[in-house]
Amino acid sequence: MNSSSLYIYIPAHLLPARLPFLLNRKLQPEVACQEVLLEKLDFDQLGHCADQLREQGLSTTLHAPFNNFNPGSSRRRIRNASRIIADKSLQLAEKLHARRIVFHPGLTYGSDEKKLALWLENNRTFWPDFLAHAAEIDCTICIENIYATTPDIFVRLFSMINSPHMGHVFDIGHWNIFGTGKLLHWLNEIAPYLKHMHLHDNHGERDEHLAIGQGYVPFSTLFEWLKTTDISPTITFENHTLPDVEMSLKAFQRHFPEL
Repeated sequence: MNSSSLYIYIPAHLLPARLPFLLNRKLQPEVACQEVLLEKLDFDQLGHCADQLREQGLSTTLHAPFNNFNPGSSRRRIRNASRIIADKSLQLAEKLHARRIVFHPGLTYGSDEKKLALWLENNRTFWPDFLAHAAEIDCTICIENIYATTPDIFVRLFSMINSPHMGHVFDIGHWNIFGTGKLLHWLNEIAPYLKHMHLHDNHGERDEHLAIGQGYVPFSTLFEWLKTTDISPTITFENHTLPDVEMSLKAFQRHFPEL
């Protein structure tokens, strides 16, 4: 693992204002499109920011919008709306030269096997065109765990899709709230498909996005696994304030002082 694999959360509409900070600290952004509609973002301006980062050897990842996004929905209207979101998100990823683009799965909490099977089948037909676009721009589509209690549905999805341009983004904060098994079980099961991680802390009850070490997430277990595995995922510190980002970076560097 090296510093080029690390990113910090930056809302898309704040990227121009945060650019001097990123350049000065040589930090890479995960550009998050949750707070402003894609239609209200200036793609050319964001692309210009990414160009300035690239001149300093820095790259980006992109977090696509998740409101109304469900590629496996049983409703055609929602799948069509999701196609529009995916298409525009990949257009932005191309402007940003993003290495990764993160999508939420759209699954609801407690989905039964019938719903999961339909969700998988709809994903089979949803992604091919977008994977072709991702391949053209050398970007990996990453699907994040939200309410999933085990990694099983993602293992089924990625083995079915079977593309080098799709994989898993493991959000350890979400696992700490909803996961029912051991952390190492999830990591070992998903390892062949693991491309990216979201690191943030919480107390196991809500999505607090705290700095590493401020909650109950077993980061020591994760860090020891990263040191012993051949897997080298990119990582985003998904803290929503810069002081928390600083705390997470320091905590991470205590375990990986070479970075």
